[in-house]
Amino acid sequence: MNATLTFKEEAMLAISRLPARATAKKVQETVETLAALQLSEKASAEGRVLPHEGVVQRFRSWRRK
Repeated sequence: MNATLTFKEEAMLAISRLPARATAKKVQETVETLAALQLSEKASAEGRVLPHEGVVQRFRSWRRK
């Protein structure tokens, strides 16, 4: 995401890049994806992430259950 744009501006830019015949569902998916990216960037900046090996270990433990 672009740090100089507001979320609304970023969403409007992404929507403007969709085809003219994009469905409401596609617009919704686009905005939801941007929101998820924004949340993940915030979590990363706050250090609330797992290293790759931690994710692999969790996945393996879930598969054993």
